[in-house]
Amino acid sequence: DVVIIHYISAVEIDPKRSYDKEMIFKIFCDLGVSSHYLISRRGQVIRLVPEEKKAWHCGGSIMPEPDNRTGVNDFSIGIELMATEKSGFTELQYKSLCNLCDSIETRYGRTFKYVGHDQVSGERAVSLGLRKEIKQDPGDLFDWQYFFFNMEKLRACRTNVT
Repeated sequence: DVVIIHYISAVEIDPKRSYDKEMIFKIFCDLGVSSHYLISRRGQVIRLVPEEKKAWHCGGSIMPEPDNRTGVNDFSIGIELMATEKSGFTELQYKSLCNLCDSIETRYGRTFKYVGHDQVSGERAVSLGLRKEIKQDPGDLFDWQYFFFNMEKLRACRTNVT
């Protein structure tokens, strides 16, 4: 019932190949992590893990209050956007993200909660001893207001279809 928004890049390995998907796949493998989807800078959606399977995208995590559930990987879908801390996100990524999330809601027949990795694996998770490091993605450059505005438009279109 939750979608977690992340960003990932290979900028620390090779800044000239920050958005190389093969390098990003290698990062997943080397770190033993995964996500359900990856969205390229051009908006290409790549399914990495089937939604019904657990992906290891949150690590030690806790939902924001009042939910407070821990082990967020157990009940969430992870979506990685190719980006860096300073790059921001492309219009094509927002469009693909919204379309993907709308498709997920349609398939499951319900509205999902949307939170950032930083909201479930940030300072609170560290202070509770669930993890050692604070996650900061998708960060301040992710425009939540724009994302939610576009999600509401898609939901309105879906409910107006007869």
